[in-house]
Amino acid sequence: MRPEQKSQLLLGVTRSKAKMLEYSIPEEHHIKITQDPAKLFTISIGLLGDLAAAINRNEPNPDSLSELRTNLLFSARFFDSYLQSKLNETLDPYLVLLGSASYYLCDLPGSTSVLAKRIDGDCPDLDGNGLEDLLLWLLQADLGTYFDETEGPFGRFIDGISKWILRFFEDGNGEAKLLDLATKLRDAVYEFGTPRQLLFGDVIAAVLRKKLENSAWKALPLYSGLPRDKWRHALQKDSFIKELWPAQHLLGLADVLKGESVIVQMPTSAGKTKATELILRSAFLAERVSLAIIIAPFRALCHEIKTGLVEAFHNETTKVDELSDALQTDFEIAELLGHQQILVVTPEKLLYVLRHAPELAAHVGLLVFDEGHQFDSGTRGITYELLLTSLRSMIPEGTQKVLISAVISNAEAVGEWLNGDPKTVDGQNLLPTHRSVAFASFIDLKGAAIRTGWMKYVNPESPEDLEYFVPQVIDKTQLERKKGESLTKPKYFPNPTEGKEIAIFLGLKLVSKGTVAIFCGRKDTASGLCELAAERFSRKLPLAAPSDFSDQDEISRLIYLINTNLGTESPSAISARIGIFSHHGNTPHGIRLAVEHAMRLESIRFVICTSTLAQGVNLPIKYLIVTSVYQGLERIKVRDFHNLIGRAGRAGMHTEGSVLFADPVVFDKRKSRDEKWRWNQVKELLEPRNSEPCVSNLLSIFDPIKSDDEKYTITMEALDFAKAYIDDPDEVAKLSAGIAAQHGDKNFSRDGVERQVAWRISLICAVESFLLSHWDESEDGLSEADVTSLAEGTLAFFLADDQKKDHIRELFQLLSGNISANITDPARRKIYGRTLYGIQDAQAIEGWVHTNADSLLSIVDETDALDLAWPLLTRHINSGVFTKFDKPEALKEIAHGWISGKPFSDLLNIIRKRKAKMLWGTRRREFKIDHVVDVCEGALAYDGALVVGAVCEFIETLDQDGSGDLINRLQLFQKRLKYGLPTETTIALYELGFSDRVIAQDLATSLNLDVTQKKHLVKVLKKDRDRAKAVMEKYPNFFQGRMNEILG
Repeated sequence: MRPEQKSQLLLGVTRSKAKMLEYSIPEEHHIKITQDPAKLFTISIGLLGDLAAAINRNEPNPDSLSELRTNLLFSARFFDSYLQSKLNETLDPYLVLLGSASYYLCDLPGSTSVLAKRIDGDCPDLDGNGLEDLLLWLLQADLGTYFDETEGPFGRFIDGISKWILRFFEDGNGEAKLLDLATKLRDAVYEFGTPRQLLFGDVIAAVLRKKLENSAWKALPLYSGLPRDKWRHALQKDSFIKELWPAQHLLGLADVLKGESVIVQMPTSAGKTKATELILRSAFLAERVSLAIIIAPFRALCHEIKTGLVEAFHNETTKVDELSDALQTDFEIAELLGHQQILVVTPEKLLYVLRHAPELAAHVGLLVFDEGHQFDSGTRGITYELLLTSLRSMIPEGTQKVLISAVISNAEAVGEWLNGDPKTVDGQNLLPTHRSVAFASFIDLKGAAIRTGWMKYVNPESPEDLEYFVPQVIDKTQLERKKGESLTKPKYFPNPTEGKEIAIFLGLKLVSKGTVAIFCGRKDTASGLCELAAERFSRKLPLAAPSDFSDQDEISRLIYLINTNLGTESPSAISARIGIFSHHGNTPHGIRLAVEHAMRLESIRFVICTSTLAQGVNLPIKYLIVTSVYQGLERIKVRDFHNLIGRAGRAGMHTEGSVLFADPVVFDKRKSRDEKWRWNQVKELLEPRNSEPCVSNLLSIFDPIKSDDEKYTITMEALDFAKAYIDDPDEVAKLSAGIAAQHGDKNFSRDGVERQVAWRISLICAVESFLLSHWDESEDGLSEADVTSLAEGTLAFFLADDQKKDHIRELFQLLSGNISANITDPARRKIYGRTLYGIQDAQAIEGWVHTNADSLLSIVDETDALDLAWPLLTRHINSGVFTKFDKPEALKEIAHGWISGKPFSDLLNIIRKRKAKMLWGTRRREFKIDHVVDVCEGALAYDGALVVGAVCEFIETLDQDGSGDLINRLQLFQKRLKYGLPTETTIALYELGFSDRVIAQDLATSLNLDVTQKKHLVKVLKKDRDRAKAVMEKYPNFFQGRMNEILG
């Protein structure tokens, strides 16, 4: 039995009806249903019965079971859609049971839970003689209760199954007894039960078998090869996983819990967090590992991982620590050894740690690379790639390495390079919730234009196939006229030609039903959309504000935090007042943490974001609305797009995630000769098999220089470029102007060429730094063979063709020759390697330190340090907005304000008072609050702190009295640059988890804190707990929660 096309069409009708209610379409506009979807009950129940029967008879053919599960997905979606369509609400409890059971047997446990929880309390009587109660209890996984003295012919079986299930999940015993009870229950039902009771009996037995198969008591000893007693303590913790999800089974089947190194491709929300815990626990229990390191590319993700693991290992001997990402040795190696330890770090911090304490690598037994595909992304990619290259040679041979990534097309090749084995765990098809894809459209099914827009739902796997549509969704409203606007040309919202307005409209229409995220390709677009939404609301839109469906108290707390950081007139503050929040690269760290936490709790329900949303952090989004698939001039990568849309439909919170494309041109012009490229781009993005390979940043040094529109290229040989850079770096930096002047007519702009030249220089510097860090691993330094070996250990070499392999070897030899010729002292080489800079920059910083030695030693405080180091900082910070000030003195004043703890809004006022403008080609632009955040949290906090870290390294060579004290002062200066805080106390509070500049300073001031050690701060806060809690009352839940954790 399988659903035919007519059944699929009727399912589409059912889903359309459900969507009309979801979009709050007035009843008079609903499409007329000519065939009753109830006709599908027969086939849907039949498919459920088929799979249940196959499970109960221990069907040996996996292909047969797979086909039955695929067919049953039809039933699950039908029961779910019929439930949402409200076509017959008297059937709701029955539909909940059937839908939840169907999802469970289809291996979608998250959706099972969502539906089962719709019945709160006892199950209504469904003529099952108590079987409906047992089935609901099993699906809800309610292990806190059991059945006793149940009446009816099946009562003793119901009581027995519930009690033995509780025992099994408590101590792992009773599997045989449960299977016997399930068989006897089925026999009794088959003997004298009704057809409905027979269905319930079959389904109960199948669900029970599946529960035993999925149970951690049964699966973990099998997958890990460890006896059950080893797992007992973890298995009996309330917080520990009770049943494995499909992706976790895949890890077990691939022997990852036995120590196998693999590349894991896993979709968002598939159970990665628990999977990581299982990998860690199995390694510790088998005593293969005492030190495990988790590398995650973003600070927010590191924090989320650490928080989850602290909860998981609560009251256990295993320690979990997240190293600050300040580039200094602010920890003791000895404190990380001699016990079971998990470290969570960014790649940059681990690279710094290994350069300063390479002996740590010998103790590493397990490495987990989360979001591992990021090591070919952006400017930090080369750091990540060369870190992996170093780790491969530094860690013990038996160290387990698990790289968890989004879908990449060359996972086997990456595995071969990283692990010496192409073994992968491919979970990319394990979508944990159903995903629907729809397009805004202003044409009907015949292609005629319509006034009120529709949403057209397509098959995500074959977008040309229209599954169903929802009419009368996008209905424009006349806006209240503003002063100065035309009386005869009123404005309407949304404008049907503006995808961004339609995106806001759809978000407002749906926010009452679940959390909305609008995706924009650029940070400035996200900020602009916040302003647009607030402006439209100020003109009396007849739509409810998202704040109406949010936690009002949390909204007020978030508004307070945003106002105090960014000012009351910032786009973020204005949109927050109506419950719309922004989330992008220039959202200050503390606000971003608070917004993510509030979304996780569904305290807020509307966010406008960039691809920062796809950077690993788990958020329960129901609707992802796409305004553009471009990030600046480049289309988003397929793998990043799937990572992004994977955020829609959080398993365990939703049974469906919706991806809505807001620009009607995409769908309506899909057959237009000139416009169809948009549709083709989207189709390409929706197909995960189009995912890009994971490439090497280092290989991009061989790319030609491209014009801004990428229509023209100029070949620039990597080796010639490297030689030129070694001989005269200043001359190479001038190349850009020459190319732009010579080829400006072909759209080679100076800015565009400069970016590409700077990128090549950064790659050369990264390789130099890499070579320096390995140079003195043996007494005689690196031989020619050693350099070749290092070159051949890179991912770039592994992926390159034969010609590029030769070029990579030559490039490494060329750069090593330069090191040999210029830095002959081993101690000096070691220092150069620790700076994380290339030779030219390191030499410049070293020269500056020696020239300014006396002035450095006479520094009184960090303000003096900033004044003295300012010329050095401006020379070595080359990122974005930092270099665009037409009045450099304003930039310096901002830096002083930043380390003094002034809020971003005050720093923007400095710019305005100075009347500074941003250089933009030949024009000048106004600075905005986002630019200030970029300068401070981007340029000063990272690039500036890196410069100061290098200065500290070279001060050790001065061999003068007072250099130790100077290093301490400069390390404090480095952290002030990193966090934008004025004192050691506020920095310690920030690192303790109060990771917002306003909050850290408020706590220090309000409680008169002056201690600087974190452990002492905890004691003081506990001693003054009432006042500490009182200070936190006005701040978002995230920070209140952190205070509660500390106070205990």
